[in-house]
Amino acid sequence: MPLIINGNSVGQVPKSLQEFFDRYDFKDSSQHLCCQSNKMYTQDEGILYVGQREMAATTPEDGVFNFLGTEDATTCHMVVLRHTESGAVCLAHFDGSGIQKAAKDMIRLVKGMAHSSGRLQLHLIGGFCDDSSTSAELSIKTLEAFHDNEDDIHLETCCITDLNSIKKKDIPFPNIYGIAVDIKTGEISRASFADHGPDQPLRSARHFTGSEEVINIYDPKRNILTIGPFNYSTMDEIDLLCGLPKNFIREHLSTSPAQEPAHFEDHVRAALLQIKEHPQPMKTIFKDEKPRCYKLENKKWKPVSDS
Repeated sequence: MPLIINGNSVGQVPKSLQEFFDRYDFKDSSQHLCCQSNKMYTQDEGILYVGQREMAATTPEDGVFNFLGTEDATTCHMVVLRHTESGAVCLAHFDGSGIQKAAKDMIRLVKGMAHSSGRLQLHLIGGFCDDSSTSAELSIKTLEAFHDNEDDIHLETCCITDLNSIKKKDIPFPNIYGIAVDIKTGEISRASFADHGPDQPLRSARHFTGSEEVINIYDPKRNILTIGPFNYSTMDEIDLLCGLPKNFIREHLSTSPAQEPAHFEDHVRAALLQIKEHPQPMKTIFKDEKPRCYKLENKKWKPVSDS
């Protein structure tokens, strides 16, 4: 079945985002999100952070986490799929890779936890009016990915690209860089996060040179964060790349240099150092091809065995 907007089937996703917004009005719901004040979340509040090219799903019965969250989305899109009756919810961070499979995986995860009748509601946030139209292309690809499914998907929020773009000194920027999803209520709010969880350099290294798949990082039955196992490729001139000045990293390793957050260069350098120090992660990190697993205990991440 196609995407459904205001009770009506989309039929076919328009080829351009301008045509989509001419046909469907999401200004009010987008304005509601964009006008919110930004809240900084800490691990004390029970955050399960989802990074770029990752997803996580859970239910209101989750005994450990209260919020799913993600940020640092410039051209990237933040995607929330929620089942209305059960409250089962999945959050993903799309960067353009692996979107078709990711949409199907999100639907499968949420339906697998629902166990009741209800609607699947979709919320899309992110992107801006960038000069290369990377955001607009990702918007259309994301809409098409959810349109190309057997299930009815009700698009409730579509604060993407044009509707998430503001200008600062005539330069376009994303209005919302991050969101938190209340696992109990499904409420979505704009957010930033003091902690991104364990193994961030390792997780970032994967989307530099690794698989294009958007991977599921959470086991809600055991309340365990699972990282990998996965491989990535080393990079030519990795020693040189690790020593590059910040301005070069920002200018050449981002789809939107002017709009990246202040910590962008440090996060990229940490990922490059990860690749340099562990060029074969399946041998040095994921020994015996087992994932790295963590549990949140007393508001701190603790390594646990995968058993």
